[in-house]
Amino acid sequence: MTSTNIPKAFPLNLPEGDAELLLDELQTRLREGRRLFAEVGQILAEIESRGVRDLYGYNSIAVFYEHVARVPRAEANKVADRALALNSRRARDGTSIDPVAPLTGISAGTGALAEAGIDRIVTVMKRLPDHVDADERHEAEKGLVDLAGVARPRDVTMAGTDLLARHDPDGKPKDEPGPKRQRSEFWLRQKRTGRWDMRGDLDPETGARLNALLVPRAYPAPGEEADDRAPAERRGDAFAEIVDLAEAGPDIPLPRQTSERVAEEPRPAQPDNGPTTHPKPTQAPPQGHHSPHRGEEDVREGTAAGRTRNVAHMRPPRWWARLSRPRPGNATQPQRPLTA
Repeated sequence: MTSTNIPKAFPLNLPEGDAELLLDELQTRLREGRRLFAEVGQILAEIESRGVRDLYGYNSIAVFYEHVARVPRAEANKVADRALALNSRRARDGTSIDPVAPLTGISAGTGALAEAGIDRIVTVMKRLPDHVDADERHEAEKGLVDLAGVARPRDVTMAGTDLLARHDPDGKPKDEPGPKRQRSEFWLRQKRTGRWDMRGDLDPETGARLNALLVPRAYPAPGEEADDRAPAERRGDAFAEIVDLAEAGPDIPLPRQTSERVAEEPRPAQPDNGPTTHPKPTQAPPQGHHSPHRGEEDVREGTAAGRTRNVAHMRPPRWWARLSRPRPGNATQPQRPLTA
């Protein structure tokens, strides 16, 4: 059944049955829209010349256009790059910056070129080698502009590829990247509930060492009652136990300083006219299965003062990477057995 809601008159009040007139009106409005959009690029280039930060307080012309036009960041970057490539502008020191594709900018101002064809021409002009003189660049751009006015963007891409192959058959030499060093990363943040959320990306050695510390402590000790904790909860309790061991260790790190200061500042000499007092070694907390309410048990047993040490001076990233590292002072001490 045919709908009866279709209006008989065209919104533009064009006569029906004239296909050529409809096509001409469509092309006219497309050309006018592209011309207006080219003027938008000219305005953006002028704002860039005068300083977008001084005028409106934005860090870049792309961010400014993103907020003004209410478009996604990717689209704003494309519009800003196109505007700066087609229009001349001034630098902050007053020098003039020539456009990458001046003929393309002139043709875009008439509305003859679509945005996709403009982007492909700009890409080809940027990739032309430096040994191509001004006359050859002018002729190459003119051919691409004439083609973009009547052909599809893919045809412009093919023509640009052939043009680059003629002027630069070897292509630009690609720098061989050296081996990228991937450093360990660790993120720790406190949520609104007071709990802490952490994630990280560790190198193979550090990850294996942390796993070797977690695995023995993530299983209940033999002879105890059945453990009803989930695997993630067992690993959480194991990690908390490692934190207790690191906090109770004698080599707890001080606030990090530069190596020059540490090397230049000698330790003060101890006076010889008094009895020497040695600090009592801190007893490590027992290993094994910890109850989720162990904090309350410590308070009842009177050991909360020893547990709640001020650790604000500790640097959290990668502190646990030093747990299993051998230290010069403890090289001869036997390794403490791990109890699951």
